[in-house]
Amino acid sequence: MKLFMTLLVRDLQDIVAANIAYHLDRGVDHVIVTDNGSTDDTREIVELFARNGLATLIDEPRDDYDQPGWVTRMARMAAAMGADWVINNDADEMWWPLEGDLKSPLARIPSEFGSVIAPRANMLPLRTLDGHAFEQMVLRDVHSVNGLGRPLSGKAAHRAAADVDVMPGNHEVVSPSLGPAVATSEILIYHYPHRSYEQMAHKIALGGPAVERNTNISDEVFDVWRELYKLLRADRLHEWYDALPHADDPALGAPLASDDVVRDERLARYLRENVFWALGLSARAPVLDDRPAGMDGTSAIEAAVST
Repeated sequence: MKLFMTLLVRDLQDIVAANIAYHLDRGVDHVIVTDNGSTDDTREIVELFARNGLATLIDEPRDDYDQPGWVTRMARMAAAMGADWVINNDADEMWWPLEGDLKSPLARIPSEFGSVIAPRANMLPLRTLDGHAFEQMVLRDVHSVNGLGRPLSGKAAHRAAADVDVMPGNHEVVSPSLGPAVATSEILIYHYPHRSYEQMAHKIALGGPAVERNTNISDEVFDVWRELYKLLRADRLHEWYDALPHADDPALGAPLASDDVVRDERLARYLRENVFWALGLSARAPVLDDRPAGMDGTSAIEAAVST
């Protein structure tokens, strides 16, 4: 089986290297990345993986967040490049196979099904994040909701198809040549949408106007982004963010005692033991520290991906 992954990124230097490296380590053979005008080191980081044959980089300068169109383009490219299965991922999502690697549960999907829906779970943010989010955020919300308080939807992986259309948010795919979707309990997606207020505000400040410029989608699509952008413009986004449960809140004892929130260190431990050391990342380094003297962040990644 050839397993491909797609990513749409913009200003995600804090997590993109760990995301790509982790999924390559868990069975993904190649990553197709669309960079949508990053102004931080995101594009340079992805380019290092591309330079070593692990990724394909597409530059998308349009600023109207045509996410379904851009991800569909990558998914169809994956089919043309020989993929058997495609995971359409986001940089703040980490696909965790309960057993084996990511190919194992996909190989067990009966042939009549064309796609699989994996559940997501939010990882609670920290008011003080002293290290990498994927390692430090270890409390998982058992009953996760989106930014509007609705149950958090799963994400789709699908058999490669030249005629596939990826729907908004990567929650489902449509293809005349693929069978129906089936849910899986063999994969859990760890979701890290809230890593700091600054990160969240930057995302909404860029994404909110971009969504509004997209004339190909209805107002119901990306409704969370639209509502959070309204809060940002009304100077109320910080209030909304502060009201989110945080893992280091003293009042979190009750949810922990009731099993509404559980401690889940499986991914953090795996990253520590198998990924972070190679990328020059550590619990004390949210982006790229603990590298050899004289080596900058992108050089540390280049050294890791070229070995």
